[in-house]
Amino acid sequence: MIKLFWNTHNQNKDTTEKEKREKFWGLYHRNNSNLWIYEILNQIKFDSVSSEDQIESKDTVIIVDSSIENKNDLYDKLKLISSKMFLIHLGDETGILNLSSAYNKFNYVWRTFCSNKYFKNKTVSCIPLGYKSGVKLTEKKIKREYKWSFIGTPHKSSRHDLLFQLSDIKPSFSYKTEKFDKKILSVNEMSEKLSQSEFLPCPNGFVHPETYRTYEALECECIPVVEKSYSYYDRLFPNNPFIKIDKWKDAKEIIGSWRKNQIEKKQEECKLWWQKYKKNIQENIKKIIS
Repeated sequence: MIKLFWNTHNQNKDTTEKEKREKFWGLYHRNNSNLWIYEILNQIKFDSVSSEDQIESKDTVIIVDSSIENKNDLYDKLKLISSKMFLIHLGDETGILNLSSAYNKFNYVWRTFCSNKYFKNKTVSCIPLGYKSGVKLTEKKIKREYKWSFIGTPHKSSRHDLLFQLSDIKPSFSYKTEKFDKKILSVNEMSEKLSQSEFLPCPNGFVHPETYRTYEALECECIPVVEKSYSYYDRLFPNNPFIKIDKWKDAKEIIGSWRKNQIEKKQEECKLWWQKYKKNIQENIKKIIS
C-alpha cells in the first residue's frame, strides 16, 4: 500500500528561536502548499496517514517534509519498516545545507528551490514551488481590467524599481504588505485580482529566484514577467513561454506597448504550457513511484 505522510508541521520542539522558526515554516508549508502537492500526486493512489505509527511493513511511503536535517532518526526507523521511501522536500530556500545523509535514505527525492547541484542529479529532481493553496482562476468571463498587478512585500531594491517603473501604466492593482505573511490578501481576493490582470511581474524572492507568484500567475492565466537572474527559469523549464527581463524598465516597454492580440496569444501560450507541464510532472512522479 502507498501511504502519504505529511510531516512538515510535526515539529516537536519550539523552545529556541531556531525551533520556533522551523515550526512556523513547517505549518506554513502544510497550509500553503498542500493543494499543489496533492495536484502533482493526483495519479498516485495513496492513503494519507498522520503518524509514523500508521506505517506498516512493506508499505511504500511518500513523506512530505521540511527541516529534514533534524529527522534522520525518523527516516532510519521508517526505512526499516517500509519497502520504498520517497521524499518531497519543501523549504530549504538557501540551499546551503549538505542534505546527502538524509537524501540517501530515500529511493528518490523531489525538492523545491533548485540549485546547481540538483539540476542534473540522478536521484533528486527539482519541482516548482507551486501556487499558494486556494489561488485559482475565477469566472473565465471576468474582464481583465488591470494591465498589471503586484501583491507582496517590496523588501528589495528590485521590487522598488518594479513599482517605480510600472507606476505610469494604468489601470493597475498594487497591494503592498509591510512584512512577510502579515496583513496579506486572502486567497480569494488574490485570485480575483490576478484573474483580472493581464501581466504579473514576478520579482525574485528574498533569497532564491523562485516565489509562489510565478505559479499563481499561471494558475490565473495571466502572463508572468520574471527576472533573468542566473537564467534560472530557463534552466528549470527549458523552452518556457515566460517573459524574461534584465531590468524592470524592459518590462515597462512590453506591458505598456503590447496590443490585445499579442497579450491574448501569450496568455494562451502560457496556459497551454502550464497544463502540459503539470501533466508531465504527474506522469513522471507516477513512473518513478511505480
